[in-house]
Parts: sequence; structure tokens; C-alpha cells
Amino acid sequence: MENAAKALSIAGGILIAVMLAVLVYYVFTHWGESQRIKQEDVEVQKVEDFNKSYLSYEKVLYGSELLGLVNKMSDYNISDDVKYSGYSKMNLSMKITDKTTGNLFSNGTYSLSSISNAINTVMNKTVNSSKYKGQISDSQWEYLAKSSTSTKFDDLCTELKIPSSINRDQLKADAAEYYKYVQFKRKKFKHIGTDFSNDGRVSKMSFEETN
Repeated sequence: MENAAKALSIAGGILIAVMLAVLVYYVFTHWGESQRIKQEDVEVQKVEDFNKSYLSYEKVLYGSELLGLVNKMSDYNISDDVKYSGYSKMNLSMKITDKTTGNLFSNGTYSLSSISNAINTVMNKTVNSSKYKGQISDSQWEYLAKSSTSTKFDDLCTELKIPSSINRDQLKADAAEYYKYVQFKRKKFKHIGTDFSNDGRVSKMSFEETN
């Protein structure tokens, strides 16, 4: 009788141990699955938030707005997300259909880097140039640009109190380049497509000049 009681006690202990092991396994498995689902939800939300900030550009944009998108994508391409998290760089396609000569961009299709380089070239010749820095304000560049083809350009320089030390011929040529930038900002572009990477993020957006 005593042996039977011991055997029953041992069997009960084993059963309890097994039940505890099953319970522990269930809890940890369930917890791990719960954490995995939660992490997936976080990643999905990140993608949705990321895309939302770009999909708002899926409309007709002025050139100035398009340049804002170019700057946004360019900044992202040098961000920590791309450097350290393995996310793909973004790109943008811009199709110009105006065959008029003398524009900032001639007839053709341009990528994100080519657009950015063209704008930087104009800015480095004008607003960001060390020879003009501190002597000509951003608003003055607008006036100079609009008058770059006028015979009264020198009179405007005097009116704007542009220092006489600045070469007028060079300033006029640079202002003419800036005017191309001003004209570009006023053009309209329609959205024609958006591409996504394998992780669901927006990877490229395409636009075409429109009336």
C-alpha cells in the first residue's frame, strides 16, 4: 500500500512537471509569436508613414514643389536609413516636353541626380557664390533675373544698391541663368507613375511637364 502511494505520488509529480513544461512552452511560444506580430505591425506602420509623405505628391505640381520633392529624396538618400538600415535609395524621373531653347532643362528625361546637379550649378553661380554672398539678397536675385535681358540692367543695379565692385556683365549673365531657374519653378508637372521596392516603400516617382 505504501509503495502504491509512493508510485502515485511520483506519477503525480511527473504529471505536474509535464503540465508545467507544456504551460511554459505555450507561454513562451505565444509570447514570441505575439512579439513577432507586434514587430510586423510596427514595420507595416513605418512603411505606411513613409509612403504617405511621398504619395501626397501624386498630383499636378509646380516646379517649385517638384524641387521640394527632389530635395526630400536627396536628403533621404544620404540618411542613416540608407547608410545603415539597408533601405534602397530613391529616384525621380522628370520628362520635359518643351522644345524651346534657353530653358534650364532642354527637351528630354532627367533623373533625381541630374535635376539636383542642374539646380546646384545655378545656385553655386548665384545665391551661393562667394563673390555675391552678403552683397545680393535672394529677393534681389529675382529682380535681377527678370531684368537680365533689359538695357536698364545697370540702372536696376544702382537702384538695388549692388556694389560697384561686382562686374556687371558677369552679374547679368549669372542673373540670366537664375531666371531659367525662376521660370522652371513656375512650370507644371503631372504625376505619371510610382514604383515600390520589395519592402513596399516608394522607390521612384515619375512626372511629366504639362500645361
